[in-house]
Amino acid sequence: MGGCLGNLFFFFFVIPFVVNLLRRFFSAPSPHYARQEAPKKRYLRLLMPLLAKIAKADGRVSESEISRVEAIFSQLNLDAEERDYAKILFNRSKQTPLYFEMEAATFAQAGYDFEVRRLTFAFMVSVAASDGTLSSKEYQMLLHAGVLFRLPREVMAHILQQYGIGTHEHARYRSETSNAFAQGSQRKRDLALLGLTEKAADEDIKKAYRQKVKELHPDRLQAQGLPEAMLKQATERMAEINAAYDRLKN
Repeated sequence: MGGCLGNLFFFFFVIPFVVNLLRRFFSAPSPHYARQEAPKKRYLRLLMPLLAKIAKADGRVSESEISRVEAIFSQLNLDAEERDYAKILFNRSKQTPLYFEMEAATFAQAGYDFEVRRLTFAFMVSVAASDGTLSSKEYQMLLHAGVLFRLPREVMAHILQQYGIGTHEHARYRSETSNAFAQGSQRKRDLALLGLTEKAADEDIKKAYRQKVKELHPDRLQAQGLPEAMLKQATERMAEINAAYDRLKN
């Protein structure tokens, strides 16, 4: 019994402590960031290692992947200082000994809303798919992150489809997930938009919808590090969710 408790303590407390310690040593550009970190810089600190690790999954970072990361900087409306900070994190993260799975777990534990986790997953997919192909290793990394981020299978499949993922060893799974999204019932797709499964009751649907309204509010997005410039995307996302909720109510 004592051995089991010791193992649990090691897994849940010691490993996260060591990971965070290594992260601070290898990733933080300077000590003052740790003292009072702005929401956007916190988001960048957690996002950039994910993008760096998946960009270098095949051993090198291509020009197309660099261009895609630069496009994400524009999407996030980074100023010159924030871009420099993000580039430092990206370049350092390519060299750190931390595994992608550790970085993904750290992000997953950061307490971000579902919509921020979904957007972050989409950023990773866009970088991985920027050169027109996706290796089996990249695909497995994305699936692992999606599970850690608690994203429904249909949501992951939809995002992968949006970026026209190529087929390699993951062809069978891609076919399955594509069919799960394309051929699933409208109710199943609508529930996935709310982050729910088919087991959801009416009260679960109402609760999830109210949560989405909160998550997609511009002030809440900004508080988590996303800029006001992403308001248009949030508005489009909310329109999709409103339509799904209306169908689920009927």
